Amino acid sequence: MEKEYLLSFSSFYKAAYARDVLDEHGLGSSLRRLPPQIAHSCSTGVYLRIDSIDRVQQVLRDHGIVTKGYYEIRRDGGAKTYVRLQNRT
Repeated sequence: MEKEYLLSFSSFYKAAYARDVLDEHGLGSSLRRLPPQIAHSCSTGVYLRIDSIDRVQQVLRDHGIVTKGYYEIRRDGGAKTYVRLQNRT
């Protein structure tokens, strides 16, 4: 079952680079504006819809890309919540 994730970074450029690397590894992603609940200094993150975040974390780790945070997007009716996951990069 696919889940939705947002990855936050310290800058737009790091988010764009991470998206490019993930795309090169067949992990389709897109740049999206981060919601105010998780946006601090950078307002752009990487959005993914994937079965497991483990492969994403491995690819980023292998390329030395560090995130500020991984968030699983959960939906309850019309409301979204963002659950911070353990950052392994």
